[in-house]
Amino acid sequence: MATFKWMFLLLVVCPVHTITLNHDKEMDINLKETSEDGLGDFILSPKKQNWTRCGDNMCQCKGYQARCVNHGHQLNYIPRFEQNITKLNFTSNYLPYIDNETFTNVTEFQLIFLVLRNSSIHNCTRNAFNGLKSLRSLFIRNNTISSMELMDCLSGITKDLKDLDLEFIDLEKSWDLDLDRIMTHSKITNLHLRNIKITHYNQSKLSTLKHLKVIQIFKSSMNTATFDNSSTLKTLEFPHNQFFEFPTFCVNGYAYFPHLTYLDLGHNNIKSIKPELFTCMKFLTQFYIDNNHIHLIESNTFSNLPKLYLVSISYNGPDMALQEFAFNSSSLKKLYLYDNDMYFVNKLKYVSKDAFKNCTHLEALMLSSNHFEFTTHQMFEEMFSTLANLKNLSLAHGGVQLLPRFIPKYLDKLVELLLGHNNIIYIPEGYFNNLNSLQKIEIYSNKITTVKPNTFSLQFLKQVKGIDLSNNPFSCSCELLWFINFLKTSPIRKRFIRFPKEYICGSPTVYSGKQLLQVRLSERTCAITYQARLIIISVSAGILLLLFTISVVYRYRWYLRYILYMARFQHVRYQRLLNGGGNYNYDVYLSSCDADFDDVIYDVLVPRLQEDMGLRLYIPQRDGQGNKIDQIISNMDASRKVILFISDKYVEDGYCEFEASFAYDKYINEKRDLMIVVVFKELGALNVTKTIHKILAVDNYIKWGWDEESVELFWLKITTAINNMDDLMP
Repeated sequence: MATFKWMFLLLVVCPVHTITLNHDKEMDINLKETSEDGLGDFILSPKKQNWTRCGDNMCQCKGYQARCVNHGHQLNYIPRFEQNITKLNFTSNYLPYIDNETFTNVTEFQLIFLVLRNSSIHNCTRNAFNGLKSLRSLFIRNNTISSMELMDCLSGITKDLKDLDLEFIDLEKSWDLDLDRIMTHSKITNLHLRNIKITHYNQSKLSTLKHLKVIQIFKSSMNTATFDNSSTLKTLEFPHNQFFEFPTFCVNGYAYFPHLTYLDLGHNNIKSIKPELFTCMKFLTQFYIDNNHIHLIESNTFSNLPKLYLVSISYNGPDMALQEFAFNSSSLKKLYLYDNDMYFVNKLKYVSKDAFKNCTHLEALMLSSNHFEFTTHQMFEEMFSTLANLKNLSLAHGGVQLLPRFIPKYLDKLVELLLGHNNIIYIPEGYFNNLNSLQKIEIYSNKITTVKPNTFSLQFLKQVKGIDLSNNPFSCSCELLWFINFLKTSPIRKRFIRFPKEYICGSPTVYSGKQLLQVRLSERTCAITYQARLIIISVSAGILLLLFTISVVYRYRWYLRYILYMARFQHVRYQRLLNGGGNYNYDVYLSSCDADFDDVIYDVLVPRLQEDMGLRLYIPQRDGQGNKIDQIISNMDASRKVILFISDKYVEDGYCEFEASFAYDKYINEKRDLMIVVVFKELGALNVTKTIHKILAVDNYIKWGWDEESVELFWLKITTAINNMDDLMP
């Protein structure tokens, strides 16, 4: 960028305000500690080497540079120098009045660079700088002077001045930038104004500056601007002002600044970007509008800017939305959207999944400090799969849970991947194998505990220049032994950034807080531990399986018995069909509880059923022996009919409940009317269980009655039910 050198001088001379780069170095500004002219030592405190006393013993010199600084009232004039001086830094001295005699001691030199900083300037005559014929750069900072005095002071500057820098000038009122009158036909190319109150910017006030290429006005309370045509202007920077609306750079489709390449409107209060206000600037290459209050990036906002390659819209807060095709551009290569607090997830804080479509030439996408904690693999793929030319990608500080699958799948040209400060738990084996161009990976400050042998291939480790896995909570167990030994012995360990200081164990407790290099684990110890662990796991698994099997068998013992019964029943049924369906051992299986059996059933019902009607009865209380469950199953299966004498006490008896349930299952599976249900005594509501309810719902049950009519009706129904053979159907 053409203004790098000038930007550097502003920064090093003005330590009050500094530019803080994003945590992942995402700003596209390359500031060096010294300029190409070696002015770092000249402006900052000098090093002891190579600087000598000069200028009436009040200054320090090195080559053609002189520094006269921090003498206060003791130095109230420009000293004499024995050698030729081209660059003079006169800072924090006392020079309240400047006139045509002030610079007499340096007029014989070809002074090209002059810094007047913190020099208590109050008055300045029109002819003050007349003698400095070679002056090209003038820097005046932290002085109190009236606007009239400032105009007079600047009017005497040589017309060959290229760079004018005025900062922290305390004027009595807002300055109207009336430079066209006092600097007519000046050849100035760079104008930098900072912390000088200028509420309205009027381009016509600079109309006579025909060579002006760079205008930078910082922190000057500007809120409106009136532009005029300038064919030379290439850089316009209005950051840290008070613009609420995006200025109008186009009129009737024509640009006020047709050759403008760099536009910075950062740190204002602009709420919207209207494409029609600046799409006429066909030579614009870089556009910064960071730290505003942008609510929406509309579709095709940048599509009519054919040379635009960098857009930075960062630090805008959580309210910004991105419409589909928001960054549609055939030229865009760098896009900075970090620290916007946007949610990249469907139906929340609207970011269209098509916002990044049609910017296929994009090479750098910086999205750190946004929200990706709810972004799924599918959402990632829908938004970013078309960006196949990406070389730099940052998703740092975003709550990313897993390494997104779209990266190795689509971004094979990736050179730098920044994923620091997320919640990534592990790195899938072979994740980076297809990223043959990748040179730098940052996955520091995540939740990674283990690095396996196949996490990074040997070929990849030889290819990559830097991997940052620092500040992860490594589990320093045998599972990490390979990685620990690798870092101890392999020369490739130099690829791991911040190693060994910030590669720390998070667990187990014995190693917590120690560096990986301090961990004492051996392959032999881990092998023994592994065998012991394998035996313990095998034995434990066997015991758990056995307990599980026993538990399942016990829990489903009746179900298993029922399965066996059904298998046996199919065989018995088949035999019955062959023999005409009548080979039963008993005619009736009589089911009742002991309390009811001793009362009426044994004395009244059994004799009549058995002696008068000649039925073969199976009575558990009389004929049963051995295991009751087995007896119930086998003998009920051998009976043609089942009579259930149901009462409250019957329901409370567990074996009776089983008999009723088994009889019902036979009824359902054999599909014949084999149950005769007798409600011996009226049931209480709490005793009508699910099984009893199903049985009573099958058919009309018989109620036992003690009067003569009820008894006669009972025997009629019993006789009818028993005589109904209901042969099995094949």
